[in-house]
Amino acid sequence: MQANKTHWASMLTLVVIGLSILFFILVSLVTFIGSLIGLFNGEGNPVSEMIAAFAFGFNALLLGVCAWFVFQKVMGRETADLPFTFPFAWWQVFALAGMVFFGTFLGGLIALSETVWLGWFTLPLLTVIVIVPPIWLFFGLGSRGLEAGPRWRFFSVFALSMTLAPMLMILFEMIALFVGIVGAAVYIAVFQPGILRELSELPFILEAGGNEEALLALLAPYIANPYVIAAAIGYIAVFVPLIEELLKPLAVWLFARQIETPAQGFVLGMLSGAAFALFESLNASANGSTGWAVIVGARAGTSILHIAASGLVGWGIVSAFREKRYGRLIAAYFAAVLVHGVWNAAAAGTGIAAIGESVGKPEWLYAYAPALVCGLLVMGIGMISVLIASNRKLKQAVIITNEEQVQSPS
Repeated sequence: MQANKTHWASMLTLVVIGLSILFFILVSLVTFIGSLIGLFNGEGNPVSEMIAAFAFGFNALLLGVCAWFVFQKVMGRETADLPFTFPFAWWQVFALAGMVFFGTFLGGLIALSETVWLGWFTLPLLTVIVIVPPIWLFFGLGSRGLEAGPRWRFFSVFALSMTLAPMLMILFEMIALFVGIVGAAVYIAVFQPGILRELSELPFILEAGGNEEALLALLAPYIANPYVIAAAIGYIAVFVPLIEELLKPLAVWLFARQIETPAQGFVLGMLSGAAFALFESLNASANGSTGWAVIVGARAGTSILHIAASGLVGWGIVSAFREKRYGRLIAAYFAAVLVHGVWNAAAAGTGIAAIGESVGKPEWLYAYAPALVCGLLVMGIGMISVLIASNRKLKQAVIITNEEQVQSPS
């Protein structure tokens, strides 16, 4: 019997997963020790640190599951190539909604109690209970009944989208931010030296104890400056979406020639968005303050953006590689960037409006925040509708393709 050839794709993926698991476990342990010390010393924010430690540990656990399925492929097991369909049914909608409501309500009460030891023990798990169900739900609505291809590849895409893709996104976003800051600094130094002199007082204020009122008085005119707001929103609404929508479905790009149909590309694209949303939301929710419920609730809702946008790009990628429909890829990418950009602009605008009173613009909160929040809600509902409609259309396309293959002569 001929020996099985080395499957390099699965082997390299397994190496990435293994290194990521070690990194996540290390970060989790260090953060856990820090939170434990803070809990007994009464210093720092032990609840937030414990939420972060639990999040990294949970991510490591999920990567361990992925590693098992990828390892099956490395070993040449036939089960690794069995087709995978995500296990979703409509009854899960009510169960998942109940979990989110229960977790948010209970966690909100615990956070409001400001009982540190109670929050330390309960909020990490409750954060997962609130963040994970919406991701499961949105991904299930879009992938219901659609085959995702071999199971080893399904879990490879999930793992790479939680590790390698975020790392590259953070790197390129930091480069873009650095270039923007340097450009702004050069402009201010040459054309606005007065502003540079005022900002040079900032280190002295911080060194003197970080007087909040003095710091706010110095920064308020710049925070409220339309050009500063435009630059900040421009970065968040233009550069970030351009980078993220290109790199979020990184694993789909890597496996594009092996993915059989655009429908599978759509599912794996959504999976990429789901993995990234899980990684981002769990880490962004590491906040043990009294506003915990608002923070995790908002983060849970953002997962629909990442899942829908990446699903669209994944569909476009496979359409280009398998069917040579490059226009579909270009249209899908820029549509995802547009939706992501509008969402980020509305979210950033809401955040800026919320601090309006602190910078002498109290009217911002009432003039802009309600419209922006309503806009986010409408977009969220619209993207859910798009997922459901896309799922139905792609299932019909798969049925037609299968019928054509049966009718065509062998």
